[in-house]
Amino acid sequence: MSNEALRESRPRKTPLLEWIASGIGLLLTIAMIGIIGREALSGESEQVATITVTATSFSQAATGYVLAFDASNKTGGAAAAVEIEATLKDGHTIVETGKATLDYVPGYGRASGGVVFTNDPSLRKLEIRAVGFQIP
Repeated sequence: MSNEALRESRPRKTPLLEWIASGIGLLLTIAMIGIIGREALSGESEQVATITVTATSFSQAATGYVLAFDASNKTGGAAAAVEIEATLKDGHTIVETGKATLDYVPGYGRASGGVVFTNDPSLRKLEIRAVGFQIP
């Protein structure tokens, strides 16, 4: 038998780099299956959004005062058309109410916006909250 025939009859050895690449691919596949399985079993995507609103700052503008706010979603359920209501009070008397709508607040995410007042928000008691949303 010639040397060439001997080389062809021996099984080829798989290079180490191929084994490493295959191992990484297997680990990534198992991780993706695990993540997708956990999401499917936990049902987090079906949770109702829980929106909390926090005033971050206010500034004077040409049309009055702009109150900036952040809306944070504490659950996995997303919210669309989130209605924000901000109220300025003097004691128990409502001085002014402002509203804003956020297009979308993702699950475990946040969005920012602003409400415009004619009265200075720093001189009154401020209450701000989400009053409604749609489930996308």
